Amino acid sequence: MFSLLKYWHLDLMMVIFLIIICLLYYFLGGFVNNRKSVYFFAGYILIILSVGSPLHFLGENYLMSAHMLSHVILLLIAAPLLVLALPDNRNYPQINRISEFLVRHPWLPWMTGVCVMWFWHIPSVFNQLFESHNSLSIRNSNLTLNFLQNMHGISLVLAGILFSWPVVAPAPFRRIAPLNAVLYLTAACIFCSILGLLVTFAPAGIYTRYIHVDDRYGFLNMIRNENGISALVDQQMAGLIMWVPGCLIYLSASMGILLKWFREKNGKSEVWMHKIKQ
Repeated sequence: MFSLLKYWHLDLMMVIFLIIICLLYYFLGGFVNNRKSVYFFAGYILIILSVGSPLHFLGENYLMSAHMLSHVILLLIAAPLLVLALPDNRNYPQINRISEFLVRHPWLPWMTGVCVMWFWHIPSVFNQLFESHNSLSIRNSNLTLNFLQNMHGISLVLAGILFSWPVVAPAPFRRIAPLNAVLYLTAACIFCSILGLLVTFAPAGIYTRYIHVDDRYGFLNMIRNENGISALVDQQMAGLIMWVPGCLIYLSASMGILLKWFREKNGKSEVWMHKIKQ
């Protein structure tokens, strides 16, 4: 198992994407760190773990469950952290304009986040993605950028940023109303659960990548025999990761928004009652 730790790799296209994210963040923040930088570094590290660590290696070569875990991290955890890290004062009109547009049209980021996740898990799309990846690798001896593979990860980060922006926009007063945010997240949770259910109960072999595994790295015996993770069990685990932890993130965010809303309402009521007594 410890031999997996040596499988760290970032393609050039992903390295460029990460550099652009870093430069853009520091440009927007005036090239200084602030209290919000911790969100940025947390999201940044999670992206690297999802696209360049042994988790990514397992997801690309052996386990659909590892692949799904990477998706959940990119779309539902790392991307919102990047949005939370953005500056929230009035000196950044471009950020404020984006917030205003997305709050006026919340269906657009919602559709983007949900549809991107669903699109990449259509079996024909998913299988073609890996077939293209394999053919490119063989023909070009790993020298050609795996464009589709990298766009796969990049699209999840960008979709996650758009999806989460109306809910966790840098300036709290530019977010959608609390009850609307709960509805927004709950609807996404429902579609996330449906996707998880479909993957969990789909027939074994619908995602051919994990049936016909090319064991060039020699981990298949450890996974299948020593740990008892068959292709069917792996697919069911992937569906459950999308279904349970994925939906739990949506519901946890909804509960947090509701609790904050109730506290604010109670605070205003207490102030109002105090004024009446005076």
